[in-house]
Amino acid sequence: MSAGASATGLRGCPRTAVRARAVRLLLLATLASVAAIPAAARGADGAPSAVPEFVLDQTRGTVGSFGGFGGQLNQNLYAKISGPPPRLDTVEAKVVALDPQLVRIFFNNSAWTNADRLSSFEKTVRLANRAGADINVTWQGSTFEFAMNNMDRFAAELAGLLEDGAIPGLWVTLFNEPNTTQRTLPQYEQVYRLLDRELRARGMRDRVRFMGGDLIRSTTGDPQIDWFRYMARNMGDLLDAWSVHVYWDFWEPDKIDDRLLHEVRAIYDVIPEAQRRPLYITEFGVRGIGTFEGEANFEPGFWPDGTPMSATNAAAFQQAWFNIRSTQLGFSGTVKWDLYPAKYDAGTQDHSALGPAADGWPERPVYRVLQLMTLATEPRGGSIVEMVRSTGADRSKLLTAYISPARDITILGLDRDGGDISTTSNAAVSYSVGGLPPNSFFRLFVWNGDGTGTNVDKGFLTTSPDGTVAFSVPLDSVFALTNAPIMELPR
Repeated sequence: MSAGASATGLRGCPRTAVRARAVRLLLLATLASVAAIPAAARGADGAPSAVPEFVLDQTRGTVGSFGGFGGQLNQNLYAKISGPPPRLDTVEAKVVALDPQLVRIFFNNSAWTNADRLSSFEKTVRLANRAGADINVTWQGSTFEFAMNNMDRFAAELAGLLEDGAIPGLWVTLFNEPNTTQRTLPQYEQVYRLLDRELRARGMRDRVRFMGGDLIRSTTGDPQIDWFRYMARNMGDLLDAWSVHVYWDFWEPDKIDDRLLHEVRAIYDVIPEAQRRPLYITEFGVRGIGTFEGEANFEPGFWPDGTPMSATNAAAFQQAWFNIRSTQLGFSGTVKWDLYPAKYDAGTQDHSALGPAADGWPERPVYRVLQLMTLATEPRGGSIVEMVRSTGADRSKLLTAYISPARDITILGLDRDGGDISTTSNAAVSYSVGGLPPNSFFRLFVWNGDGTGTNVDKGFLTTSPDGTVAFSVPLDSVFALTNAPIMELPR
């Protein structure tokens, strides 16, 4: 067990009182509505087949303690460099309503010479804590010499965030995408060891978990495999997890598997099991076309019709695809880049789940599908288990299952063909799922079920006596089938 492992589970966040009330209300609502459930909702929407396409197998786990889905919070939200933007109470409320399970926030060392930015960083961390997220603070970057001369200051800043007890613990990562720099691996280790000593001296090391990596597919630095091997062999006593970043162009969604399966997992699987650490994705996103009608735009570009890529259903669908695939491949959590628009530095970008402040921070389609996934996988800390595919099941269908600590079951799924179309499709895709509790109620929520990029509550379905249920959803939608006590899912 690594040095910070005792901090595992620092945030339990089951929200016991709220959950108990929700269970009671859900039971009453279910009993009151049973008589009114139409036949289609009882699973007659194509009667369950004798052999379901997918079967839940709770004995075959892929992630033992799932950290969840979340996103990056720009640390300059409250700073002058970002305006600060108007209606901050609105964006705060929407961050909290998203219920992100894992949040990443940069610490830029310029904050030490700019009190306004330091204050904004600290307010952003507090916002993430109010949202109930596990928080990763990432030292954004510096020279090796600067880092060695200032780890004591960074340790003091981290200790200051933790000292009043409101934040139970933190993840900390040193250096963003370090395999794109000239920093050597021994130098990388040396900075981590210095921060480890400084946190121990302040009595805070047991409340901080170290994450290493933040690696990309780099052609300028050492190959990823060298970094993974070094972290495994030399930093096992320091690191509690490893992380990578993944981006792709919307017309090449196959890069999702290229990167996650054929690169990262292929490397991970050849590392001796005892040396491995849980894998996280601390940045991901989808890019569009760089120019439209001859006009260049900032990242992530456009959909072919000129719509900003981040505002499209297509971007939301592919990012849901990415999240589901990552759980199937054993990744312990994902962080979308990013949740709201604000200014990082001199450049401009808008990968955000929320639209511009000037427009009232509108919820984009990716915000809604991410909200579906976070709310359906509470309380966090449960297990991702396998959905066993039958011989005849369509290979384009991706399903994953989450078993919460309360033993609630949520199945998330989609058909990858929905990511290859340019317009809304009303074509129905049927699913049949087995291995569920027999004669039980499950609720079906569908993102983009009506083509608007929002969430639709399809009501209750009942499983058959052999624990099977069948249903249909549109091709370009994402579904959550769950018996978790969700009273109402925001549209």
